Amino acid sequence: MILMIHGAGATSLSFNYISLWLDQEIQFLDYRVGETRDEIFQRIERPDEIQYIIGHSYGGLLASLWLGQTKRNYCKGLVTIASPWQGSPTARILNWFLSDPVWNDMKPGSDLLKEVNSLDLSLPIKNIVANPVQGGNGLAALGRSENDGTIPVNSARSTPTGFSKCHSVEIPHGHAEILQSWDTVEHIRKFLDNPQGHFVQQATRSEEHIRNSMAQIQLGYDPLMKRNR
Repeated sequence: MILMIHGAGATSLSFNYISLWLDQEIQFLDYRVGETRDEIFQRIERPDEIQYIIGHSYGGLLASLWLGQTKRNYCKGLVTIASPWQGSPTARILNWFLSDPVWNDMKPGSDLLKEVNSLDLSLPIKNIVANPVQGGNGLAALGRSENDGTIPVNSARSTPTGFSKCHSVEIPHGHAEILQSWDTVEHIRKFLDNPQGHFVQQATRSEEHIRNSMAQIQLGYDPLMKRNR
């Protein structure tokens, strides 16, 4: 079973397109802005049957936190889409006017973000980053960095160090548009088919890099001077 968790202020309808292309049984976890994390987690049904989790934006943070708290080692993989691992200035602005827990959770430096960034998750994780060609908007990052229209791109890139098997990929669409992208579907389907696959590929590339480096050293290659002695 796949558990799908939408972003703050959205509903499970945001996964309509992606879910059309997934073969497994899907459980949608709907929640409302204003609910606590415990209230949200209590609605997860048949938790022992959940093999994969897909979370968009705040949903990615919730998914990571739930996995870290419950130690569900039988889960095979986690897919996060445009999740603000280091928070969002937009949430800080909203938190000035609204007292809902979700906006406090996503402001930079929040207790939730500290907890998420302290997690050690050893399962395979595919982190999909939204990096639109048009460059987002000034409000999403207070005009200081590239953003996807809602969160800074660097926040989505900066996954917790405890995610030991995490592989990130960037797709040129905005924060919400990325959920309607065939590229997103392809990355998800490939990951679900073989969650361990890209780590094998990365390991192979790393071994090749080491062999090439050793060969250059043996030949007297000087990386600083860019020449052979």
